[in-house]
Amino acid sequence: MKKPFKKFRSVAIYCHNKPQKEKDEIVFIRELLRFFHEQGVRTIAGDIRTVSMLKNAVPLIKDEERYDLKIGLGGDGTLLKMMRTLQKNDGLFLGINFGTLGFLSELRPDNALKELKNIFKGKFHIDERNLVKAFVYRKNEQGRRQRIFKAYALNEVVFGHGGLARLTNFNVKIGRKILSTYRSDGLIFSTPTGSTAYSMSAGGPIISPLLSAILITPVAPHTMTHRPIVLPGKKIIHMDFDSRVDSIAMTVDGQIHFSLKSSDRVSIQTATRTTKFIRVSESHYFRTLRNKLGWGSMTL
Repeated sequence: MKKPFKKFRSVAIYCHNKPQKEKDEIVFIRELLRFFHEQGVRTIAGDIRTVSMLKNAVPLIKDEERYDLKIGLGGDGTLLKMMRTLQKNDGLFLGINFGTLGFLSELRPDNALKELKNIFKGKFHIDERNLVKAFVYRKNEQGRRQRIFKAYALNEVVFGHGGLARLTNFNVKIGRKILSTYRSDGLIFSTPTGSTAYSMSAGGPIISPLLSAILITPVAPHTMTHRPIVLPGKKIIHMDFDSRVDSIAMTVDGQIHFSLKSSDRVSIQTATRTTKFIRVSESHYFRTLRNKLGWGSMTL
């Protein structure tokens, strides 16, 4: 039995930083505000960019608070930034593509207000996407390992050599079983959503977001037999590093950087927390693959 639609009472607006599109964005956001007021939205807040463009017409988003609807104006980078503030019981995400590729965005500025009228009537589908979470453990002064860092990723967690042009040994275990030692420039741990991002550029496969999985893709591996591997989402992955390495760079969704020591250990697993995107069509993902990657198009 379908649950009754719960109206959106609080909305958070995030906007990318593209000065060349600022005038169009200001006009569009003001139209959004009028629409939200007409719909009886009680709380409307914006990120720093939105608040600045509107000259403090709306308050600043409180990252620790829950919002019924979070809207990202921009490309996928804006939605990844929006995901950084995901709360345990947060509402739904909606992307309006003011950017370029927009794999995760559902609407365009020219059709957004029309579709929002239907969305506010409950006429939409929910596209639930898995996240991965990564923990970093480091020895304290007493020699005991303690967690020093935690992060969630919608696309991927990437490990590299910290800018130095040399190979790094990544020792990977699945649970207690050894998978392999990857000798490569880097290692990508991707969600199905992130399989069309950095992992795909490094030769990884595309995985449907309907699956619960973690994809490991080596970046420029020294051994050509080291190929990408898809693991069940329930598996916990552990990793440590070559002791001869001075530092390892850890990057989360291309937006958060954390420097690791060679003696650190990392665990990666599928998070219980998920991100729920609004879709106006159930077949959004496959339509996006055709449109964004040009599947089925004729080339000369």
